[in-house]
Amino acid sequence: MKIKLPADCGNSPRITIVGDFITSWAQGDMAAVAQWLTEDATWSLVGERTYIGQDALDHVRPSTSPESVEVITIITHGRLASCDGFLETGSARMYFSHVFRFASTSKAAKIKDARSYYIEQLTQ
Repeated sequence: MKIKLPADCGNSPRITIVGDFITSWAQGDMAAVAQWLTEDATWSLVGERTYIGQDALDHVRPSTSPESVEVITIITHGRLASCDGFLETGSARMYFSHVFRFASTSKAAKIKDARSYYIEQLTQ
């Protein structure tokens, strides 16, 4: 899979964590995603429903195996982080925006809450 992250991803540890987290999510590597979630983490798919804990891992993965992922922006501040970008397959592009709240401000803190917005567009 082709991966493109913002050029400034090395400026803070949390930006790097979010970039790695989203790359794992896009690749469907839910074991790597799980390592960054608290056991009781909530993950809301806006317009659908909210999942809690292990149940989230079964439902929040991309519905297809993308050929590429591009993260356009990663923003962090204290316990909060967000990112946006898109996944691409041969026939579709899925735009995403994720908003995260970490359990604390510690550099190694896990994600306590996630909220995701998706818009899918056919490219052919």
